[in-house]
Amino acid sequence: MRYKILIAAAFLPLAAFGNSDDDSSWRYEDHETSRRTFTLSGADAKKLLVDNISGAIHVTGAAGSQIQMTVEKRIRARSNEAMAEAKRDVKLDISQQGNFVRLYVDGPFRSSNGGTNYRGDDYYGYHVYFEYDLQVPAETELTLKTLNSAIDVKKISGDFDVHTLNGRIDMEDIGGSGSANTLNGPVNISFSRNPAKKSSFHTLNGKIDIYFQPRLDADLEFQTLNGGVWSDFDVTPLAPAGSTDGGRWKFVYRSNHYPQRARVGNGGPEFSFHTLNGPIRLHSKAI
Repeated sequence: MRYKILIAAAFLPLAAFGNSDDDSSWRYEDHETSRRTFTLSGADAKKLLVDNISGAIHVTGAAGSQIQMTVEKRIRARSNEAMAEAKRDVKLDISQQGNFVRLYVDGPFRSSNGGTNYRGDDYYGYHVYFEYDLQVPAETELTLKTLNSAIDVKKISGDFDVHTLNGRIDMEDIGGSGSANTLNGPVNISFSRNPAKKSSFHTLNGKIDIYFQPRLDADLEFQTLNGGVWSDFDVTPLAPAGSTDGGRWKFVYRSNHYPQRARVGNGGPEFSFHTLNGPIRLHSKAI
């Protein structure tokens, strides 16, 4: 497969990421599994919010009107006292309002605005992980957040807002529009239908691979420092172009700190692709 290069730059190794505090030597551990079913009905949009701290999120779309939830909760602690505090203070808040289901991890590490304080749960002598396996109606709108794990989504046609800090994002057979952002990890998304609205795909340390349907009409914005941008699609620069580089690839942009723009087909919704250390590749699923 040959790609057309859009932005050329030097590539540097990715920065290390993840928690520096290894809890593998912590002596105390507890584990429990929770299962719930939520029935959605009526004409209102179906929505799911998962606001996690540590632990992976797996979501799969299916026919029907129910959300099937399985959550694995695991605690590691330095002492019996810390274990007791974790069980008492860290909770999964589950609520449903109509067709909106909310799963929210609460604890003393949360700040007043719903974010996390600078200490994190390690300060309290424990780590609490919630790993989610969710089957949802395919048209469900998703808001998924975690800090230190991967997010996997399959067979969803609803719009999405997906965020992690230290982990990859993998999305397959996606039919909606939205944003997928991580700080340390790759972003890999395959669309069954090209996004109809503005969408963004961002990471700091990692590659971005997006698989579109062959007929793509969009306006594109790119920004990378240590990597390159490659496309299966013919593009029209919306910024001054450079000269050819003497090889088989046409040099289009010189990478710098500023976003660069291009158009595919007749233009359309804006898709932005930002990374610092890693390549950006736009694939056509026909190739």
